This record gives sequence, structure tokens and C-alpha cells, in this order.
Amino acid sequence: METPRPPEVVRERVSRLGAGRLSGALIFDRELSRDEIQRFYAQTHDTYPRPVDFDLAGRVLRYECDEADESRWRLAAEIYLVKSFREGSRRRTADTDARLKRGLRPLHR
Repeated sequence: METPRPPEVVRERVSRLGAGRLSGALIFDRELSRDEIQRFYAQTHDTYPRPVDFDLAGRVLRYECDEADESRWRLAAEIYLVKSFREGSRRRTADTDARLKRGLRPLHR
């Protein structure tokens, strides 16, 4: 099975909200599937911004941040996207899944 390619950004919009805040949106060349969106939000994170700080739906990824942090948020969005499309993304194994450890079948495939 072929690993899907990460979506490409075809348009970017940044709007000033006032008080040093920005609203950004990345518009992709295609709709993201439910599975792709779930993989985005499932990324591990140890720094801010986290994947849950972004709003990803359909073809658009939105974020709101301080003006000074805009480049960091934009870079974090791209990193999380690329990581979520890496080959060999995490699969449930007997070591990590409590149901598989006990010999039960997975609830979702």
C-alpha cells in the first residue's frame, strides 16, 4: 500500500487581529482524510505549539498566535504535517496497546 503524500500549501493567509496577535491559515491542494487529520493530532510534542493548538479541517489548517511567534507556529505546522505522513507511522503493537497485550482484538482498525 502506498503511503499518501503530505498535502502542499497552495495559499497562505495571515491577518492581524490587533494587540499583537495574528490569525494564520494554510490552504492545501487537497482535502485531508479523517485518518490523516487523526495522525496530525496524534503527533507527540514536547514544546509549544502543540498539534492540538491548530485547527485542521478539510483543506485548511488555522492557528492564532502572537505576532512575534508567527514563524515558529508556521514551522511547527509544517513539521507536524510531515511527521504525520512519514512511512512507518505508529501502529498498535502488543507492547503499546493494552487490548493486544491481553490477547483481545483491536476495537478500531
